[in-house]
Amino acid sequence: MYCHSGLGSAPLALIRNAGTAVQVSGIEQRINFDCELFEWDKIYINPLYGMCNPARDFDRILQLYDNGDMKLEELVTKTYTLETLADGFDDMLNGRIAKGVIVIDSSTEEQA
Repeated sequence: MYCHSGLGSAPLALIRNAGTAVQVSGIEQRINFDCELFEWDKIYINPLYGMCNPARDFDRILQLYDNGDMKLEELVTKTYTLETLADGFDDMLNGRIAKGVIVIDSSTEEQA
């Protein structure tokens, strides 16, 4: 079962024994739940990085990207500079973008 964070702990009550509920968005608030919902081997997954293990997976992901087998640019809704970062947060919080990326231009940074 895939669930949105707005459902709280309801997905755990709806899945079968030994079932898995996968959260598909971030949690911005605390969720109170009954620990008995985890009886019978139920699993609730909040997949940060899609359950990626960076030490194991990042090299493979970069290889897929370099070979053209993984499309990343198509996932970016909009890019932002450090100067427009506030706009990016506003767009994110108001649901105007799915994935925003901050582009840092090293040529404009001051030399140490």
